[in-house]
Amino acid sequence: MLKAYRMENVSVAEVEAISLGEQGENHVEAIARVSSMLEELGAVEPGYGDSMLARESVISTYLGHGIALPHCTYEDRRLIKRTALVLAQYPSGITWGDEDEPAYLVFGLAAVGEEHMAVMAHLAEVLDDEELCDRLSNTTDAAFVRETLSAQPE
Repeated sequence: MLKAYRMENVSVAEVEAISLGEQGENHVEAIARVSSMLEELGAVEPGYGDSMLARESVISTYLGHGIALPHCTYEDRRLIKRTALVLAQYPSGITWGDEDEPAYLVFGLAAVGEEHMAVMAHLAEVLDDEELCDRLSNTTDAAFVRETLSAQPE
């Protein structure tokens, strides 16, 4: 597991589960995968995946550089038991809604309170390098992924 990242004394989720080499066609399958990972960890209640899809229908959670960060709607945050972050890697890429670029790294997020802001800020800083995102999208080395995601940005 990765060490927790702290931002202004707010502890945010560790990346608790990483699944490399996933196969899928589209964001619906990827959301089902990461939501099931979150549910298996006991971080969310059943129905969290449906809320992730509902959020996606309102606004895309695609961040660019092949990264998506699906999470639930504001109204359904009651489904979150605790803050958790998971990653499913799709080396061949998947269609992400109406986006022009495929997603390769799909982070599933469940966050209590305002912790989602710290998680998103950390990921944005760490994954701001397009070349690094390409390496993460194709690696078969989970240790490399863990080290990279836990690194403090320079």
